[in-house]
Amino acid sequence: MSIRLAYLYQKAERIYRMKLIAGESGINHSVQWVHMIEDETAATFLRGNELVFTTGIGHQGETWLLSFAKGLVSHHAAGLIVNTGPYIKTVPPELIQYCKENEFPLFTIPWEIHLVDVTRYFCRCIIHREQKELNVAEAFKNAIFFPEKSSYYQIQLESQGFNIHWHYCAVVLAVQTDKEDHSEKLLNEIQSFSEIIISHLVEHYCISIHNNQLLIIFANTEDKPLETCIDKILQHYEKKNRLYACHIGIGQNKGGLLLLSKSYKQAISVLRLSQKNKIDKIYYKDVGIYKILLSSGDINVLYEIYNDTLGSLADYDAANKTDYLLTLKCYLENDASVQTVAKLTFVHRNTINYKLKKIKEIMNCPINSVEDRLRILLAYKIKDIL
Repeated sequence: MSIRLAYLYQKAERIYRMKLIAGESGINHSVQWVHMIEDETAATFLRGNELVFTTGIGHQGETWLLSFAKGLVSHHAAGLIVNTGPYIKTVPPELIQYCKENEFPLFTIPWEIHLVDVTRYFCRCIIHREQKELNVAEAFKNAIFFPEKSSYYQIQLESQGFNIHWHYCAVVLAVQTDKEDHSEKLLNEIQSFSEIIISHLVEHYCISIHNNQLLIIFANTEDKPLETCIDKILQHYEKKNRLYACHIGIGQNKGGLLLLSKSYKQAISVLRLSQKNKIDKIYYKDVGIYKILLSSGDINVLYEIYNDTLGSLADYDAANKTDYLLTLKCYLENDASVQTVAKLTFVHRNTINYKLKKIKEIMNCPINSVEDRLRILLAYKIKDIL
């Protein structure tokens, strides 16, 4: 969790006579760094979550401040601190109104306060919090990969306010790119705006990058806000018209820190399922029969079942450019109705009967009994996760 703007304001209100004059509803924005900006165009260099200072030097009057604030809001700055004095004598009413309407915190600090002292103090606070975040992220990784070694993580997490009896949920996000450096850049960008989104909806969480994937741990979070966070992250990503697909796997949201490791394994398994089937997100709790297959500790067993059942048909399709795999699946999923398959595939029923006869010959096994259908449908489910 990044440091909250409310925390910095609480520290600076008395020491530096910092005053909140608008946008108080956004006071819980996270702050990742502080930045001094005097030029309106410089807002385009922001990465998000910066607390911006300005003195107005180089400007005449205060009319420029409104467009300046609009640029900061569009680039997801955490807030604006106006150093009132010889360059900015008063804060324009239209700026105050805009900040109120957009929940963008607006502060003033008098000229006689040395901004170098304020920025230095804020930077120390942020660096200290970042170190805490790194420690928390490391502790959570120990909880995931070494759950039996509670001494590696339990005390550290409890000291940072994470109760071991809370519900914990692991979420893993990956982007499919053609180059590793593209993936790294995208993940850093996604981490930045995900931090903004999550911090507005959830109090206890941890977000980090591990194994070229974004790892988000939700703590003491109900399902509804958790799902809202996931949806907003995907929506924000899609708005950018990305060339690369983004996939998210979500483990179960269960009680107790000891279950986090299991939640992470579930998230990884359904992430692979979402990537293979080109689905943007999959919740482990919703995958039904796949839970049995995903819990298999031996992937070779799944390959063996698939090859023994559908392997020959898949090889025949590949060699002869036929569609027997799809035909058989459609047949089984529609209660073995030749008429339904013919209607769905826009071909004559005699053609379907011919295909089914050929399928039986290739597979060298019946496909009519309930047991046969169950075995074959299970093989199709296995195909989805291999």
